[in-house]
Amino acid sequence: MIARHAVIRWGEPLLLGVGFVDRDHCEAVEMINRLAAASGAERLELARAFAHHCAEHFAREEEMMVKTGFFALEPHRDEHMRVLGQLDEVIRSLEGGDSCAEYFAVDLPQWFLEHRATMDYVTSGFALDHGWVE
Repeated sequence: MIARHAVIRWGEPLLLGVGFVDRDHCEAVEMINRLAAASGAERLELARAFAHHCAEHFAREEEMMVKTGFFALEPHRDEHMRVLGQLDEVIRSLEGGDSCAEYFAVDLPQWFLEHRATMDYVTSGFALDHGWVE
């Protein structure tokens, strides 16, 4: 069941065909939806968990890029680094009492969908075309 407050609706159109990417993305969507609905200490705890999830996912994705010889590894890795830095800033803002409501309801979901539709789409397609198997 999809929560009424969902800012992203997970479904087949978001699948990319790489198992760990799709599993991680499904978990990310669940976390983003929870972050958008949360507040206060709960949002801070969830944001820390989301940052950890992203760091682990990005590392797995970058390992896949290296193993398949992905042509745009550096720009994709740079985007991961940028987002992790942004999440660190948001967590500091949450620690300072800012709700960061617009970030979690608008900016983060928009980034996720755009990143998935561009960088992750190309990366996953390349990996599959170059023999990636789990």
